[in-house]
Formats: sequence, C-alpha cells, structure tokens
Amino acid sequence: MTSLPKQSVQTPRLPKHLPAEVIETLEDHAEYSSISSSGCKLVNQVATHVLFEQVHFRRASFNRTRLTGLRMFDTRAEASDLSGAVWEQARLRRVEFAGCRLLGVQWLEAELEDALFKDCNLEEAVFASATFKSTRFENCRLRGTSFEEANLAGAVFFHCDLADADLRGAKLHGADFRGSVINGLQVGAGELQGAIIDSTQAIQVVTLLGVIVKDVVPRP
Repeated sequence: MTSLPKQSVQTPRLPKHLPAEVIETLEDHAEYSSISSSGCKLVNQVATHVLFEQVHFRRASFNRTRLTGLRMFDTRAEASDLSGAVWEQARLRRVEFAGCRLLGVQWLEAELEDALFKDCNLEEAVFASATFKSTRFENCRLRGTSFEEANLAGAVFFHCDLADADLRGAKLHGADFRGSVINGLQVGAGELQGAIIDSTQAIQVVTLLGVIVKDVVPRP
C-alpha cells in the first residue's frame, strides 16, 4: 500500500464553534469573518477585494463568480461548487477544499499557501502563472488542467488524474507525482528537472519526452 508523501501543509485555523450566517450578496471590499455558511448561492456574482477569514462553507455555490483580488484565509469549503469561477490575483492561505467541484475555474496569477484539495474535480481548470506553496492535491481529477508558467515547486499530487494536463513552463522542482496518472502530460525535459516520480511512471515520462525505447536484439 502506497503511503501519502509527507508534506507540511497547515490546516485552516478555525474556531470550534462558528455562528451561522447566510451570505446572499457579495459586494466590493466586503469582509466575512468567523462564520459558518451553508447552502449559500452566489452564482454569477461579481465583486472586487472580498475577504473571507475563518469561514466554513458547506454546499456553497460560487459558480461563474468573478472575484478580483479575493483574499481567503483560514477557510474550509466542503461539497461546494465553484465551477467556472474566475478569480484573478486571488490570495489563499491555510485553505481546504474537500469534495468540491472546480470544473473550468480560472485562478489567474493566484497565490496559494498551505492549500489542500481533497477528492475534488478540477478538470479543465486554469492556474496560469499561479504560485502554489505547501500545496497538496489528494485524490483529485485534474484532466486537461493548465498549470502553464505556474510555480508548483514542492507540491504533492497523490493519487490524482493528471492526464493531458499542461505543465509547460511550470516550476516543478520537488513536485511529487508518485501514484498519479500522467498520461499525455504536456511538459518538457527542462520543467521536469527535480520532479519526483515513481518507477512505474518512468517509462511514461520517457515517452512524453519523445524518447524511443528499444531493447537490443541478441545475435543468433
């Protein structure tokens, strides 16, 4: 049985008891702190410089929201849907997404630190030029996801599906891909320097780099 690669990711600092609050509208520069919010529907809303701090979301809908300059600290989202959300220049620290849908999200130039994505669907997401510090993806679907020009140094992908993901121009030193599917990964030899893979992935990497492997045929 494969063990989880060690990765120092700090969990959200949430109080044991949080008062419940319903969030109906996001406004520019709004701040939401030390609350629990279940079932909020924020579909298609647009706002700038919103702050979420010590917030626990359950079954929240952020579909197609456009939040520029979002700040999210010490926040956990469970069974929530963020599909199609465009969050430019977002800053997320000590955040956790569990069982969430993030299909096609665009988190451009985002900065994430101490972030955990567990049992999430992030297919076709775009994290162009994003920075991931102390970040772990666990049992996530990342098919066709773009990490182009992103900094993934030290990130862990454990039992994830990264088929056809785009890692061109990404920084991958210390990134751990062991146990994940990497078929069709778009990546070059330069990006892969310092990345960590297992022995079963080695032949796939060789194929991705266009190397032809042939055994020597013994002479009769």
